[in-house]
Amino acid sequence: MVIPFFTASAQKYVPLIKEGTVLNYDVISSATGQKATITLKYVSVTPPVKMSWSIPFVGAGTFEMGAKSLESGTKLFASEPDVDDVTKLDDNQTVLVLSKTTFTDLVNTKTFKVNGYTFNIQADTAAFKINQKDADVFHAVSTKGHRELWVLNNPAWPLVCKSLNVSNIDYSIVSVQ
Repeated sequence: MVIPFFTASAQKYVPLIKEGTVLNYDVISSATGQKATITLKYVSVTPPVKMSWSIPFVGAGTFEMGAKSLESGTKLFASEPDVDDVTKLDDNQTVLVLSKTTFTDLVNTKTFKVNGYTFNIQADTAAFKINQKDADVFHAVSTKGHRELWVLNNPAWPLVCKSLNVSNIDYSIVSVQ
């Protein structure tokens, strides 16, 4: 008698991003070395996308991204936001998410541009964890090897989970609620 044996491949974690989703990131300023935690909450996920933010001892405010940003933006916003106000991003900027055009390039050509740097997808054997689960992320390294991004494999919301040396602020996701 032959007993069939099946192996199940574990699916990697892709958190759902929707209104009310809360993201927690650890951030560090490249210029000062100052560390902080930032909490962001999606108030709206349809354009204009609104995210409330708070940083202990700094303050709170709101980011706003328009439809054009989400469609074709090529820059990740990484400046100090306006406290107690709405920081409206330029049409070429996004916050913690790649535009649809950039994500399409990432998937189709395994290369894309952000903040003027060209990134190439790497075969990455190290696990990237979100909420203590192995997350489905792309790991990309700039052509000169000095900059890195980890992007959630989610065409609906390609969240930037970690960034090193891409701007003045490095960040890494701690949790999604």
